[in-house]
Amino acid sequence: MINVKPIPDELLGDDIVLITPTGYGSSRETIYNVRVEKQAAITDYTSSSQRENTTITVWYDCENSYPEAEFPVGAKVEYGGEIFEIVESKVYKTDVPHHKKFKARKIAEVRE
Repeated sequence: MINVKPIPDELLGDDIVLITPTGYGSSRETIYNVRVEKQAAITDYTSSSQRENTTITVWYDCENSYPEAEFPVGAKVEYGGEIFEIVESKVYKTDVPHHKKFKARKIAEVRE
């Protein structure tokens, strides 16, 4: 049996809001103690209208992040006043899952 250590707590500490579709609209659930790495980028900067291509990579530790959650492709995440759509999701496991990682691209600003 392989023993995989949890992500060190000092690397966690971010919170996100997971937005998943329901039969009545969508549900919002805050996910605590994850690691978010944001990559800001602009594409097509030679054209008259630049296109933002900001992404986030989120690490969820199955021992230290909570509550338990799944991150399906197509679900949305709110982070830092922006809305992102999950475009890639992976579970790392040995005998049981120990980390989850997903990538998401920015699709909107949060409206107040």
